[in-house]
Amino acid sequence: MSLGDDLSITYDLSAYSHIDSWVDHPEQYLTRYFSQHLYANPIALCVVGVARQHPLLDLDRRDLVGNIVRVEFAPSVRGSIIKGKGKKQSLRVLPDTKICTIHTDSGKEYAVRAAIKGHLMEWNAGLEDDPQLVTRCPEKAFVAIIKPSTDDKAKILSECVSSPI
Repeated sequence: MSLGDDLSITYDLSAYSHIDSWVDHPEQYLTRYFSQHLYANPIALCVVGVARQHPLLDLDRRDLVGNIVRVEFAPSVRGSIIKGKGKKQSLRVLPDTKICTIHTDSGKEYAVRAAIKGHLMEWNAGLEDDPQLVTRCPEKAFVAIIKPSTDDKAKILSECVSSPI
């Protein structure tokens, strides 16, 4: 490196020729300069949706049940504050907390409940604009995502019972 009167800096790039190998194997850079930390306790999340066995998704019962015309989220869900990294101000839910009501053209209504104690992390507002998503693409039509209030997987599973909607 040389500093002249104009403060220009020149580098000897041959000292960095070994970096070209990192283009093909970028993990070499990461393992060389960074430590890997694994977290043993991942966060469990429960995705609430309509079960495949539910009459709303049964084509043979469509005449009896009707077509979905509206998904109406509970006022407590619509008014919940879900922001920030930890979602600390999010709505606390109990197993019987109503998340939404699904309305059909035959006049039937189905309440979708949380089914577990925890914090509401997200709700699918897109179902209000496109309620047919529940029948058209059930795997994308989640109703809500809830973070259980416990990390005990056995307790989470025991609380996650199929609630009739």
